[in-house]
Amino acid sequence: MAINTTATSFLGDTIPTIIEEARFTEQFKEVISNLSWRINKEIHNGTTVNIPYFGNVTANPLSEGIDMVNPQAMADTNVQFTPAEVGAQIVITDKLVRDNQEDVIRAAGRILGDAMVSKREQDLAGQFDDGTNTMGSAGAAATLGIFAAAWADLSGVSLANGGPAPKPYVAVHHPFVLLDLVDVFTPTLPGGTTPLGATGMGTAEDVLRNYTVGRVFGMDIYESGNITIDGSDDAKGAVFAAGNGGGLVLVTSKEWDVSPERDESMRATELNVVGEYAVGEYLASWIVTLYADASDPA
Repeated sequence: MAINTTATSFLGDTIPTIIEEARFTEQFKEVISNLSWRINKEIHNGTTVNIPYFGNVTANPLSEGIDMVNPQAMADTNVQFTPAEVGAQIVITDKLVRDNQEDVIRAAGRILGDAMVSKREQDLAGQFDDGTNTMGSAGAAATLGIFAAAWADLSGVSLANGGPAPKPYVAVHHPFVLLDLVDVFTPTLPGGTTPLGATGMGTAEDVLRNYTVGRVFGMDIYESGNITIDGSDDAKGAVFAAGNGGGLVLVTSKEWDVSPERDESMRATELNVVGEYAVGEYLASWIVTLYADASDPA
């Protein structure tokens, strides 16, 4: 008598649902990676990606009819990135599929998506601490002043340290930190006032309608719950040069995908998610660390 076995094809309708949910999670929750200098590493092209930056030469005054006798050499510094694998795994049992527990199946996709997105976002957020300069301090509430100072710092980077950071600049911080900026713009008590509440510029009204402080000093402001809060309830965000040629780099060798692997004795299918990437800073001087209190809202 033939023995019926459950093949991977049994999940033919289920796996697409899981992948759909996982990809939706990725698109919805990615913040820092979308602001980074994203580089796709070509396959079969070694293990590293090298991005050089060049030093400066000095122009000198000349005398009419006199040859230039001060040639200068171009010097470059290499910044190297080595992608590594990151993965997650869940197991979908045959019984779960037979019972067609749609909510659980979709939850599996969200869990996978959360795992991969959170890991990459946390790795990128970990680079914020590597900025050459830091504005703010532990235990201190975030102020508009530290955001303005960060802008000025990026704009005034010396040629010896890479020159002024290219625009646009963006700011990313934990929601608990950005709440202090919301308080700057809006009254915290009925009938209360704030220094900026009566400016007539519409900023306070926007904050009241949308909660978030969308843009200050020409910078878009983003929040990320993947920024770590330390044991003293402080957190480190950053203002940095965003996009291609910016300060924060994400090198992807393999975008993550879901690969099923059948385990007959377990009567289940393993769903393995693997991606390969590297994160780092192109120039630390093009990132300014923002250090501030991130205590629970009260």
